[in-house]
Amino acid sequence: MLLLLAIPIVVLLGSLVDSASKRAHEISCGNNLKQIGLAIENYHTSYNVYPSPNFGGHSWRIRSLGFLMASSMHSNYNYDQSWDSDLNYSLDSRPLPTKSDKLVIYGMPGTYACTTDGDGTHETAYSMVVGASAFGKPDDITDGLETTIAVAETRSRDIHWLEPVDFDATNMSFVVNDFGTLSISSDHPRGPAVLFGDGAVYRLSPRTDPQIVKAMVTIDGGEELDRDRLVLDGVLVAP
Repeated sequence: MLLLLAIPIVVLLGSLVDSASKRAHEISCGNNLKQIGLAIENYHTSYNVYPSPNFGGHSWRIRSLGFLMASSMHSNYNYDQSWDSDLNYSLDSRPLPTKSDKLVIYGMPGTYACTTDGDGTHETAYSMVVGASAFGKPDDITDGLETTIAVAETRSRDIHWLEPVDFDATNMSFVVNDFGTLSISSDHPRGPAVLFGDGAVYRLSPRTDPQIVKAMVTIDGGEELDRDRLVLDGVLVAP
């Protein structure tokens, strides 16, 4: 009898531990986007422009790295070479000198990763929304920063963090968790994390109408979106 009672208790404890682990990972992922938002805003404060998703063949991720963390990684990146040159491509796996003249091996900046399934260490989990009517070209944002998605989580893990490739608003899927495509997606139970232009981070419900997603990734569609209403409707969930 005692053995029979112990079995459901063990199952329950295992379930609670698994749930707590998933929640902790979800929080960590959301915090990554908050840090990315701060880096983008600090970049804007310094240069009066947001980091370009593809400027001279280089990604916004490397351009904003200097505002994200104190690291010799950014200073050792060579903008005169292609992002995938031998020198740049090995940036996160080769020894780099520090101020103390010691050699340290870095991994990919953790803020750009949100791995839940043993993905490689070079692939990013976060993409900027780019295109003529997307945050990647923000000079004419008329829909409001609080309802315009700047960067979002994606389950697609085939984009190197240095690669100048992101969501293209003209051909991306607007279905949340449209696995197998470049879509706003994740394995997190409450949905993928999204960063809005004003720096706020929320989770996007997997049940969100694709038309609402489309409205949030465009900067000048004229759609009447209210973030408080989206939260009340369950479209946006606190991180």
